[in-house]
Amino acid sequence: MTVVLEGRNLSRNYMAKRGLFAPPAEVKALAGVSFDLEAGKTLAVVGESGSGKSTLARLVTMIEEPTTGTLKINGIDLVGSTAEQRARLRSEVQIVFQNPYGSLNPRQTIGAALEEPLAVNTGMSGAERRKAARDMMAKVGLRPEYVDRYPHMFSGGQRQRIAIARALMLRPKILVLDEPVSALDVSIRAQVLNLLAELQQEFQLAYLFISHDLSVVRHIADDVMVIYLGHAVEVGSRDAIFENPQHPYTRALLSATPVADPGAKKERIVLQGELPSPFDPPKGCPFNPRCPSVLAGCLVENPPLEMKHGRKVACWAVL
Repeated sequence: MTVVLEGRNLSRNYMAKRGLFAPPAEVKALAGVSFDLEAGKTLAVVGESGSGKSTLARLVTMIEEPTTGTLKINGIDLVGSTAEQRARLRSEVQIVFQNPYGSLNPRQTIGAALEEPLAVNTGMSGAERRKAARDMMAKVGLRPEYVDRYPHMFSGGQRQRIAIARALMLRPKILVLDEPVSALDVSIRAQVLNLLAELQQEFQLAYLFISHDLSVVRHIADDVMVIYLGHAVEVGSRDAIFENPQHPYTRALLSATPVADPGAKKERIVLQGELPSPFDPPKGCPFNPRCPSVLAGCLVENPPLEMKHGRKVACWAVL
């Protein structure tokens, strides 16, 4: 398969003010993350709030630039790309946000919202744009005559279908899905996830799926990257991660996932303490203050991401 998105040692730092007289502090929101994403595949990025998932989404969608590292879309490195290349690549990467109502203009009809990317980026006529909007509405399971309605006239699930349709209007190669079903009712989530799977197969889309819901990740992902405080701690196939997690943080996340079988026995791993402050990350492994398997070396040096047990793991305790 063709690699359409490639990240190597991506980092993103921010300078944050701490007060009138205090010097600004550097926040390392993302600290050296590497990954590959193939056409037609889904890479899920999981972790707690504040781990760097949304920062990665902003880098991939070119909202922000990485502080260090390389990010290639279809083989073109964004850091050294020209303005013309960036303009073309922006149409190949689109994003679907968590809140479908907040991402739609309440004063704009659905048809206008769908036609807008075509009006800005293509030379299509008004009639061609309207036909394309109606066709895309049908593909996401909505009646084409709904194009003249406004966002408040739809349910949450319907609005998320509209947001997906708008993201697909330019026929992108990569879709960043930032918690796309977390704001929906449980009964609607499966419908939207099945729709995403059908669209991926039809258009050979590559999904960067950002989520904290591991039950959803298990349903949709091909590969999983677990990040903690900006660091990738475990990267591997979905089956390897869910069936035999190696990193203590991954095991703790999976132990908190609800199981449908009421008779199943499951050990709940409760992490002590809170996520460390990104202003003052711990020395050595970033997970060492909360790790139940901490070793002396974990307090001194951050472990590299190495291939162990069929996946990449950054942990001194995993041999």
